[in-house]
Amino acid sequence: MKEDKLKQLYFSHDIFSDKDEKIVKMFYYFRKHIEDFSLDFIKNNFFHASFGLFWEIVQYLHRNELTEDEIPILADELRADEEFVRLIIEKFNLFRIDENGFIVSDRILKNLNKLAEKSDKNKSSAEVRWLLSAFNKAYVEFFEEEPILEPSEIESLKKYNEKIPDLRGKLRDILYTLYCLKFDTSTNFKPCANWLLTKNNLARLLNGEFGKLKHKPTEKEIKEKQRKEAEAKAKRQEPTEIEIKMSKIQTREEAVEFIKEFYSNQYLSFHCSKAYVLPTMRTMLLNKFNITDKEVIEYVGTKKDNE
Repeated sequence: MKEDKLKQLYFSHDIFSDKDEKIVKMFYYFRKHIEDFSLDFIKNNFFHASFGLFWEIVQYLHRNELTEDEIPILADELRADEEFVRLIIEKFNLFRIDENGFIVSDRILKNLNKLAEKSDKNKSSAEVRWLLSAFNKAYVEFFEEEPILEPSEIESLKKYNEKIPDLRGKLRDILYTLYCLKFDTSTNFKPCANWLLTKNNLARLLNGEFGKLKHKPTEKEIKEKQRKEAEAKAKRQEPTEIEIKMSKIQTREEAVEFIKEFYSNQYLSFHCSKAYVLPTMRTMLLNKFNITDKEVIEYVGTKKDNE
């Protein structure tokens, strides 16, 4: 059974549903067949029980899909006798099985269609509100005043939203570009929302006709950039594996062996009869143990000769 995630918490329930011809037939059946049932609560309140259970099934089908094989699961969920549930579903034509094998009723389908239609309308209205809210927020950020839009300009913005993917996400860059916009041929040009939403100017601006779209970093983006820069700086300040090894060297002999091994493997280079020495190595080894550049060359040469 598949849960239908409808946000609505109600459906229409007319006050004369107990007079419905099919409901009346259901009442008649239970009155005439009362002796066929052993459950005390049905015997004492048969028509109330059937009517209440019918509406529980209706409520359930507004939220879920149900097949005939799943009736035992429904009965267990409703804490009702399975035979009782089957009678209400199958006996009185209150429900039917559609072409996909689901138990439905025309009443429920009609309600669900109304809810879906209302949901679509609400969603559309909400999208327009969110769009205008995003437009106003970005406009105030750059122009320091709220835009005053004509109904035709609002309609234009709505049409742009239908045609341009993620327009809401691009509005801030569009309005910042508008704010920075200048024309050499028109010194009196004043950028504003009204100009943007007429003569297809928004699409022209978005397509780069007035230059590349500009972006002003948000406060969040600035903080994120600062965070990354701080992390990178901290990482650069962390000791390397080589520096960690050098920090553990305690004697001149250990320093000489480290230099021989290090330079002979990868980093030896000569310039004007001097070996290039890493700044950290000069500080941590050469200066600490009074080792000269000449000695470094001799140590490495000895290492190579031995090899």
